[in-house]
Amino acid sequence: MKDYFFNLLAFDYWTNVRLFQSMQSTADIPQRAKDLFNHLIATTRVWRSRMVGEMQDVEVWEKFEENDWQQLLDQNHQLMTSFLEQLEEADFQRKIRYYNTKGIAYETIISDILTHLIVHSGYHQGQIVSLIKPFLSTPPDLMYITYTREKK
Repeated sequence: MKDYFFNLLAFDYWTNVRLFQSMQSTADIPQRAKDLFNHLIATTRVWRSRMVGEMQDVEVWEKFEENDWQQLLDQNHQLMTSFLEQLEEADFQRKIRYYNTKGIAYETIISDILTHLIVHSGYHQGQIVSLIKPFLSTPPDLMYITYTREKK
């Protein structure tokens, strides 16, 4: 299971970098696209903090500087990779107790949180592509099958 999630995290990083590069190619990025990209960066950090039992250091709708996006993507990838490296197979079924942004307590197993991170990212990446597509000559290809072909 660990290798599966390493691969999904690598895919998520790959898609976010491609999306970031596409957004850099135009000066006409809609604010909603920027907000969603910031949200993607922030929520990875929030969920990691929950899984390791740390206080979150960002809000889920944090405003980051666009000039910092690549560095933040790199940091998130390193943080998540380091987290995964420390897990044993049994840890993927371990329940994490946390509070959502409304203060409601939940318990969720680590494998479901990791799956949520990837699905959540893909959902918002699609929204961002829809928002920036009119400003690009070619929208970014964020498909998983493209990732698998390119990583060979």
